[in-house]
Amino acid sequence: MRIGASVGPFHDRIDSLPDAFAFAELGVGEGERPIDDIDPERLRSRLAAAGLDLTVHLPYRQPLATPVPELDDATASYLTRALDTAAAAGAEVAVAHPRTRGVDPTSSAAVDRLAALAAAGRERGITVCFETVGYAGGLDLERVGEVVVAADAAVCLDLGYAYLESDAAGVESFLGSYGDAVRHLHLHGVRRRGDTHIPLGSGDLPLERLADALDAVHADATATIEVFTDDEGYLDESRRRFQQAMAD
Repeated sequence: MRIGASVGPFHDRIDSLPDAFAFAELGVGEGERPIDDIDPERLRSRLAAAGLDLTVHLPYRQPLATPVPELDDATASYLTRALDTAAAAGAEVAVAHPRTRGVDPTSSAAVDRLAALAAAGRERGITVCFETVGYAGGLDLERVGEVVVAADAAVCLDLGYAYLESDAAGVESFLGSYGDAVRHLHLHGVRRRGDTHIPLGSGDLPLERLADALDAVHADATATIEVFTDDEGYLDESRRRFQQAMAD
């Protein structure tokens, strides 16, 4: 499995990522890196110089579906513009949050919005993966699977959040039902007291137990070390621990 590291909006960190990483995951859009501040060709050159491919995290503060079609159309336009920028920079995977406001997230209207974004990604050579962020207040784990499959889309399994939400047994059950829809992983350690995005191995996440269940993910799935630190040693050690758990 190809493994990358999240650098969020901090493009300067691209140059210092350890050589063992295959790609960088960059946040784009509101609250991260404004789309208009990104020069795709310059970013592509910077990544090539570092020997890295690109994954992006799309803007996530805007709900994809609301009771107001005009708002939803504007959000769709904004996210499509983000996908255009990502495609021009060479991205092959984009992570999105399946957020809604004021509408049932499993309704046909919501599913249609997810399906449209996934289709826009495919048109640009990008796999859009909707993230499991139920622990952080989003759609709960099982319903993410139902909605994403209904939208003919892919899942980004945030392993830490999923564990805090549903425990190891819940994650295993999810992977048993929807593993082949998982095309991307977010990996970080967590603690039951609420700590998240800490290095793998430093919290309560039973990585060795979950490794067997992760064999069910799509054969082309990728994984991002999403540890919020600028210490490259912690990032690389998290990568090593994940690879060791999968090998064992």
